[in-house]
Formats: sequence, C-alpha cells, structure tokens
Amino acid sequence: MKNCIYLLISLAAVIFIIQHQREIRQLRQLIDSQNQSIHAMQVVLRNNSIQTELALELGRNTQKSLHDSRSKRLVKVTAYSPRIEETDSTPFITAYNTKVRPGIIAVSRDLFAKGWTFGRKVYIKSLGVFTIEDLMAKRKRNQVDVFIPETTKALSFGRRNLEVHLLAPPTIPAQTYTQLYRTPHRDFLLATDDICRRTN
Repeated sequence: MKNCIYLLISLAAVIFIIQHQREIRQLRQLIDSQNQSIHAMQVVLRNNSIQTELALELGRNTQKSLHDSRSKRLVKVTAYSPRIEETDSTPFITAYNTKVRPGIIAVSRDLFAKGWTFGRKVYIKSLGVFTIEDLMAKRKRNQVDVFIPETTKALSFGRRNLEVHLLAPPTIPAQTYTQLYRTPHRDFLLATDDICRRTN
C-alpha cells in the first residue's frame, strides 16, 4: 500500500515538473519574441532619427544653396528611360555603377567638370530634389536628364528650360549619408522636396 502511495506521489511530482517545464519554455519563447520586437523597434527608431537629421541638414543646405546665386543655373531639362537607344549597352546601370531608379539624373559633362559630380544633390524647380548618378553623351551641354522608367512618359516630358540649383554637400558623415540615400525613404524624399518648395 505504501509503495503505491509513494508511486502516485512520484508520478504526480513528475507530471508537475513536466507541466512547469512546458510553461517555462513557453515563457522563454515569449520573452525571445518580445526581445526581437524591441530590437526591431530600436532599429526603426534609429533609422528614423538619422533620416530626420538628414532632412534637417538637407533643408539647411537647400536654403543656403537657393540663396546662393552661384549654385543656380538655367538648364535644359529632358528625360530618359532604360533603353539602349537612349543610353548605352547597359541601360539599367548608371555611370556611377548603380541601378537606375526614379530620383536620379544624368548631367552633361561640362556641368560634371564644374562640380556637378556623382552623389551631389540638385533641386530642379517644379520637379524636386534629385541625385546625380549618370552622365550624358559628350555632345550635350548645360543639360540634365531626369530618369523616368516608362519610355512613353520620358518621351512626352519634352525639353524644358528650368532653374536648377546644385545643393551644398552635407556636413554629416559621408558614409551614413550615402547608405541612406541609396534607398531613400519615401516620406524623407517628400519632406526634403517640401522644404525646397517652401524655401524657393
């Protein structure tokens, strides 16, 4: 009889331990999941903080550039799409060795020689802020080419004479600036474009 009682007590103890081990595992999984969520939120907050800093910096540089007559030029503005007829044998790769995408422009080589170099930002009046990442044909002069993915839209863009400002380079670390601008956040681009429109 005593042996049966001891056996039942031992069995109950084992069941109790197994149940608590299962609860402990579930609790650990919950804690791990929460830690991952916290880490993801920290990354988002850090990126948002950097993007805010970039927006403010670009805004200050934009105001400075827009009031500096030396950075302003009346330039012929056209558009291009990723076709061999409009570019070269690698229509999806820029002269800066990056992939073509909305938000970039090509500049004529005379402008490039005057400091309109790869990675610099320009503000095109009525169009917004763009990054220089491509070069135009040697025969082109005083001209910028806006990248538009759709060929029909690029062709219908036509030729426009617009005021273009070469924006001052950032004073924050170049590596941080370049990494974020390679894949710019949509809200960030809208914010910087709005700054340019309000200061012009």
